[in-house]
Amino acid sequence: MKINNLLRKGIAEAMGVMIFVTSIMAANFNPTFKNVALAGTLTVMILLTATISGGHLNPAVSFFFFAKKSIDLSTLITYWIAQLAGGALGLYLGYALSGQSVSAVVGPTVSASGAFIGEVFATAVLILIIIRLATTKREAIIPFAVGLWVLVASTYTLTGAQANPAVTFALMLRDGFNQDYLMLVLAQFIGALLTLVYIIVLDSEKKKKVKK
Repeated sequence: MKINNLLRKGIAEAMGVMIFVTSIMAANFNPTFKNVALAGTLTVMILLTATISGGHLNPAVSFFFFAKKSIDLSTLITYWIAQLAGGALGLYLGYALSGQSVSAVVGPTVSASGAFIGEVFATAVLILIIIRLATTKREAIIPFAVGLWVLVASTYTLTGAQANPAVTFALMLRDGFNQDYLMLVLAQFIGALLTLVYIIVLDSEKKKKVKK
C-alpha cells in the first residue's frame, strides 16, 4: 500500500509523541522511575522515527528546523498537527494504562519566572544538542544524548524539563488552558529561537575564520 510521504512522516511523529506522552502520564503511579521511564521512551521513539520523519517529536524542534529552512511550511504544519494529536492521544492512553481517569491535577506552586527560565534553558540546550551532533556527523548518538539531557534536566528544573509544546499541550488538556502553561509554551519557542541565533552566530564566526 502506497502512502503519501508527508502523511507517512506525520504518522511517525504522531505515534512517537503519543508513546512518549503515554510514558509521562502512565509513569505517574511509579514516581521513583518516572524520569528514567520517560527519558528511555523518548530515546527509543527517536530511534524508531529518525529515518522516517527525522524524529522531531517536538513542535519547538520542528519550528527550529523550519526557521533554519531545513523543512518547508507544509511539513511544519503537518508535524505540528501530528505532534499535538499524538500528545492528546498519549494523555488518554497513559491514564488508561495506569487505571486512572483524566482529570485536573493541581500541582505544587512554583516560581513563575523560575519555571519560564527553566523551560527556555531546557529547550535551548535540547535543540543545541541535536543540531551540533547533526552538523558534526554524530547523528547516531542524538537519541541517546537527547534522552540523557531530558533525564538530567528533569531533576533540576521546576517543570521537570518539559521542553516540548506537545507535552505541555497534553498537560493543558488535563489541567485546563491556563496562563501558566501558555507561558511555558512561549518559553519553549523562545528557547528554540535563542538556539537558532546562537547557531547563526557560530556559523558566521566559522565562515570568517575560513576566509582568513
